[in-house]
Amino acid sequence: MDLTTEAVRLGISMARVRAEIASDNIAHVDVPGYRAQRADFSSAVGLLHQAVTQPSLDSDSLETITPATLRASTRFANADPNASVNLDSEVAELETASVDFQSLSTVMSRRFALMQLALTGGN
Repeated sequence: MDLTTEAVRLGISMARVRAEIASDNIAHVDVPGYRAQRADFSSAVGLLHQAVTQPSLDSDSLETITPATLRASTRFANADPNASVNLDSEVAELETASVDFQSLSTVMSRRFALMQLALTGGN
């Protein structure tokens, strides 16, 4: 795929993982001793930044980051082992991931619609 498509795919994957983690945190809100988690997307964001600053970057470098590798970057959200899960914060996190996912899905859909239009020669 091209660099733009891979960048949007990666963004969609990040939103998906963010929603999954927030959902897990919400599901465990009443479990004693459970600590909220967050994904560390720093390596993915770094690659996306590289894609912006170096348009000649090979899209293969973005393809290496999958939902599984993003999920593997999960860490505790709070260093305090006695910190409980904040339900309001988790619902906000889930909503933010939802908006990101919807926005990026719309971008991808429009991109493919433009490609289809170009291929069919329509106006």
